[in-house]
Amino acid sequence: MGSIISEILSGYKNALDLSQHEYEKLYTERSKNAKKFYDEFFSNLIKNYSHFTDSSKQRQIKRLIEHLFRTDEVKFAAIDGTCYKDRLGDYMVFFGGSYGIRGSVHFEGEPPKVKYEKWSSEQDVSMVAYVPVPFAELNDVSEEQFILKPDEEKVNLLSIHTQIMQLAEIYLIYDLMRASSLRPKFILWDQTMSGILASTDIGTDNIEMIGLMHNGRELNIGDVLIAYSHPYSKALNIPSTKKFRLYNYVLSRLFEKSPLSISELVAEIDIEKREFLGRINKLKLEKYPDIEPIININIEGDSISLNEKYRDSWAYTLSLFDTFCGKLFKNKDQRVLMYETREHDDIRKRWMSPNDLRFLISVGMRAIIEEAWKHDILLIGITKDSSARYLSRNYLGCMRYLNKYDFKDVLLPWTDRSFLEIIPLGDDDLNAPWATIEYDSAFMTLHLEDINGPIRGVQGEVVNTERIIVKSLAQFYLNRNRNHPLMGHVIFIDRLLMPSFEKGRFETVQISEKKLGKITPVTFCNKEIENHVQDVTIYLLNILTRNLYPEVIGYPDPLHKADWGAKTLYKKVKFMIDSSGVTLRTRPLNKTFRRIRDEIRRI
Repeated sequence: MGSIISEILSGYKNALDLSQHEYEKLYTERSKNAKKFYDEFFSNLIKNYSHFTDSSKQRQIKRLIEHLFRTDEVKFAAIDGTCYKDRLGDYMVFFGGSYGIRGSVHFEGEPPKVKYEKWSSEQDVSMVAYVPVPFAELNDVSEEQFILKPDEEKVNLLSIHTQIMQLAEIYLIYDLMRASSLRPKFILWDQTMSGILASTDIGTDNIEMIGLMHNGRELNIGDVLIAYSHPYSKALNIPSTKKFRLYNYVLSRLFEKSPLSISELVAEIDIEKREFLGRINKLKLEKYPDIEPIININIEGDSISLNEKYRDSWAYTLSLFDTFCGKLFKNKDQRVLMYETREHDDIRKRWMSPNDLRFLISVGMRAIIEEAWKHDILLIGITKDSSARYLSRNYLGCMRYLNKYDFKDVLLPWTDRSFLEIIPLGDDDLNAPWATIEYDSAFMTLHLEDINGPIRGVQGEVVNTERIIVKSLAQFYLNRNRNHPLMGHVIFIDRLLMPSFEKGRFETVQISEKKLGKITPVTFCNKEIENHVQDVTIYLLNILTRNLYPEVIGYPDPLHKADWGAKTLYKKVKFMIDSSGVTLRTRPLNKTFRRIRDEIRRI
């Protein structure tokens, strides 16, 4: 037996050594390719911000900050979340919460001073929800005991704790944005905003809470379509005229002015009239005969108009989001997760499904985007760990196909982060902080499947809405005082565009494909193109990255403090949930059996 175990361990060691050798060999080869690629081309896409130490540059940045925020004191907030689930006997307990840190950066002297603020006793520092659900209720509540219909299958709530956490983070940001006395001008969020927008866009057919009663009427499919058409910004020209969900653009125009000329819209979008009518046909809601259409089309009169009953639809959906989150996170009422809907003239109770929560998250995301634009808030999403290749594969590939870039084919390291963390090893003149140019988050979905084109979206034409969020990567710690540089990890930055400041100040590239239509994503093609908001962003992040904690070198301190708060919250709630098992043990099921027996005997 001993010799067999020894052979197994020896074989595993040999296999591990071989895999490690092959990995190191490939990594070395691709690192050399990366160095050459950087020298020949990619260095034009790297912005070196080490000049922040120069007094003239600091004065220039401070003027930009005062112009952008209209103050020399920038209030900031950092948001992080936590979640947990556990099984206690016949119960599954879900927990999701978020925690916020507030502070301000003062620019009177040099260097700027960072001051953290304590929350007052009446201000809620977190959004927390605890959801204990008996296994007996995890199935939809149904009157049909012996019949199982496809739409009555068991609701999967096993991932609900992560969605409650995301919803808690979004609602805390939304709450901060609406509070005039607390409203920050710079918000850091430990999430990829573009990723959340994409992952929660699940389509209308998967939302089960349609039919839910709120404020005297039911949420209907029209409300959902209008919600998904947001955010609206005339300054950024979104929604755009791309073919995917073209009706979003039509809706945004109709909310500005109704009726509109069909001929003028067709000419404006540059599309055949027949195809145009086919792509907006969904707004007629022909599949739902009991629901009034969102639009009215008069072919003979060449006009399209908005059904005025939907004029306040977005405000209604926001009210639903606000009411739901207020009950769940502020009132701690988990019963809000069970709601009544109408099916075939019957009122039916059901648990909110993961897709329902994704819809509420998507509404919340659109709400905080429009609130940020309304109040000129710089909203930033930061993630530490990602294996994304949107920059080195999607963006660069598409831009070369469009003849904006010219470089030879090369095999780079496997992810954007592993590629960029090699760059400082080969360029001794590069110092922290530095960042890549920003590119549109639409390139998360835009890509090449063949070197000769065409550019495609996911499943052909599915494309993230362009001109909302731009992405970049940056490094905030690089010490060259030793033979081998000491570095913090490259981090991923999502930045919400600021239409009031950036309107007309960024360049776009036009992509025109038969399946996609016309798409014009934001692009800052090289480091020489001015990008003042990115400059301000990196400057503020550099100030807030103090590099005091070795476990998070190169990561903004406010987010680390928010993470501390979230973890403290997690420990307290986990202890509370674990100890709640005592309550269940003091009420064992046999007591219930006795009570039932006694009640039967009384009959």
